[in-house]
Amino acid sequence: MGVCCGNNNNKKIRSRNNSTKKNNKLKKADTNSSNNLKVTDINEKELILKRGIIHEIKDLINNLDENINDYIFGQNKTLLIEACIVCPNCDVIDLIMEKGANIDCEEYQTGNTPIFFCALDLKVDFVQKLLKYHPNIYHKNHSQQNIFEFLKFQLFDQRKSINREMTKIEKEKYEQIENMLKKYSIE
Repeated sequence: MGVCCGNNNNKKIRSRNNSTKKNNKLKKADTNSSNNLKVTDINEKELILKRGIIHEIKDLINNLDENINDYIFGQNKTLLIEACIVCPNCDVIDLIMEKGANIDCEEYQTGNTPIFFCALDLKVDFVQKLLKYHPNIYHKNHSQQNIFEFLKFQLFDQRKSINREMTKIEKEKYEQIENMLKKYSIE
């Protein structure tokens, strides 16, 4: 009798596992289909952004259930901020901005805007693209730092405290970004 009960339990477990597998297959089918993309999982949205494939990102944006300016990534980042952090393709900014995204949206915990994240990651092409949409470079984050103060603190002061200097390539990218920001601030 114990064997019979054990088999029934195993059948239930297998049955649950099979239904989970079916659900996962359906989710994958939804995310792989470029025509009817309906992504509900935050990790799936992030994965699409990380891949940087424009038609997939376009589908994600067009079928977004949330407001484009809502905090949808871990309850503290908007789609634009997440794209600036994880996406390798700066053209995604145009797609998101066309849908009415706020160029100065703040990350909930830090108050950093998309340009803060791109500049910190030394993404020159992203910063250049963001400047096209006229962000407020005098915006102060929760630490009361504007973009120039933030970069100095993060890229120089903090690294100095742990004895990690910027590489030659990092310095060149920083200088490019700094020059773009200074030129933008004069205009």
